[in-house]
Amino acid sequence: MAIETQEHLLQARLTGDDTLTISRNGNHQYWTHQGTKVPSVTTMATHVDEGSFGAAMGWTLNQIKDNGGDLGAPNRISKQAMEDGNQLHAAIDAYIKNGTIAEGNPLFIAWLHEVGEKHDWLDSEQFIYHEKGLFGGTLDALSRDKEYPHRDDSISSMVWDWKTVDPKSWAKHGSTFRHAKDSAQLAAYASALQHMGSIYVPTRGCIAYIMRDASAVVVEEVGLAWGWRLFQASHTIYNLRKDGR
Repeated sequence: MAIETQEHLLQARLTGDDTLTISRNGNHQYWTHQGTKVPSVTTMATHVDEGSFGAAMGWTLNQIKDNGGDLGAPNRISKQAMEDGNQLHAAIDAYIKNGTIAEGNPLFIAWLHEVGEKHDWLDSEQFIYHEKGLFGGTLDALSRDKEYPHRDDSISSMVWDWKTVDPKSWAKHGSTFRHAKDSAQLAAYASALQHMGSIYVPTRGCIAYIMRDASAVVVEEVGLAWGWRLFQASHTIYNLRKDGR
C-alpha cells in the first residue's frame, strides 16, 4: 500500500513549527508524525445528503435506456467518469505547480479558460490534518484572495474543489442535490487549515463544476460557516454509527 508524505507550511508564530508532516495511504487515511491515523473528510461528510438517491436512480435508468437496455452501461460510464476526473485533477495540479498545459484534455482546457487563467494559484493537492476533529484530506487547490489583507507569514486564500458532473443531470438539477455535501467538504478543509496554523488562511471557498462533455464550467461560492455546521452534524452521525458497531 503506497504511502505519500507532504510538508505543509505553517505560521511559526502560531504553532512554533515551520512545517507539519502529513502522510496518506491508499485507504485514504491521514496522519502526522505523532502517528494517529484518521479518516478522510469525504468519508465523514457522507451523511450530508439532499435526496440525491432519486436523481442517481434516474441517471442510472437513463443510461440503460440510452444504451439500448445495456445493464452494464451505468457502471462503465461511472468508471470512465472517475478516470476522466482523476486525469483532470492531475492536469490541473501540473498546471498550478509547473505551468504545464494539457492541450489534449478538453476538460482541462474548459477549466483553464473559465477558472485557471483568472486566479493567482498558490498550491494544489495539499494534504490537511485536523488534530481536534480527527480527520484529514486532500484539498484540490488554493488561490490568493486579493480582497483580504494578509500578514508577512500568512496568505489570505480561497479554497477550491473540482467536481465533474453529467451535463444532462446538471441541466435538470444543477447543484441542488450536492451543494450541501460539497460545501461541507470544502468547509472542513478550510477549518483544518485554520486549526493547523497553515500559512494559507482560508477566507472564501469555491467549487468548480466541470461538465463531463467540457461544454461548460460553473463556479459556485460556498458559505464556509454554513458548510462547517453541516460537516459537524455529519461528523457527529459518523461517530455515533461507528460507536454503535
